[in-house]
Amino acid sequence: MLISSKKNFKNTEKIKWIFICINFILCILIKNYLIKINFFIKSLLIIFLVICIIYTVIYTERGKSILLYIKASKSEMQKIIWPKYKETLYTTLIIIFVTIFMSLILWGIDNIIFRLIAFFISLKL
Repeated sequence: MLISSKKNFKNTEKIKWIFICINFILCILIKNYLIKINFFIKSLLIIFLVICIIYTVIYTERGKSILLYIKASKSEMQKIIWPKYKETLYTTLIIIFVTIFMSLILWGIDNIIFRLIAFFISLKL
């Protein structure tokens, strides 16, 4: 009994995904090959098929897991504490000043090493 219910579940999942693929292909065909149909009617057909696709995806197992992931992500996004304007400004200024300071230190060390090497090269032994 359990095995037959698993088979039925897998079969219904397959049928749902086949239905989704058929609707997706129909959307493409309507957009590309029904040129003579009014734009408004063509748009309504495509919107209807997309709504059918979304509705069917929601009721598949993979769709349910995607919805759970989106809900969890949304709740995690609400927990984020974004920095205030002053905090961002001060942090940016600190990073700029530290970068300038470190570049000056590295420039000075490079200049000293360059002069030492030039001095040693200029010595005639």
